[in-house]
Amino acid sequence: MNRGDFPVIRHTFRKPERLVSRKIIEQLIAKGRSVQGNAFRIVWSVHALGVPFPVQIAFSVPKRNFRSAVDRNRIKRLMREYYRQNKEEIYSLVKGKDLQVALLLVYTGKTIPGYQDVVQKMSQTLKHFVEDFQKHSG
Repeated sequence: MNRGDFPVIRHTFRKPERLVSRKIIEQLIAKGRSVQGNAFRIVWSVHALGVPFPVQIAFSVPKRNFRSAVDRNRIKRLMREYYRQNKEEIYSLVKGKDLQVALLLVYTGKTIPGYQDVVQKMSQTLKHFVEDFQKHSG
């Protein structure tokens, strides 16, 4: 069997997939649609991003809830890891509508989650996002 017989799905999270544009982030916060989950909130809007990826995402953990940078960074690392492994559903949904979407994923919980908590709560929140996106993207 050759290596080319099966499609290889690489679960990566490259630099162009990260939302770093301050201008777009400010527009997201001001005018984006919001979806609230159990311990996460997703703010999203349709944008022309200028990258070959259909989605750009930023992760946020409020300093108000977690004073220690170590705690904030750990939570963001868990969020990025879950997103990296499960972004295919979002990509296929957005590509199907031929759009580009900017996302801001905010952790709103008050305690430091374990990976299983992140998996459970983020999957619920992403389902809410998919429903909202299908309803409002046209």
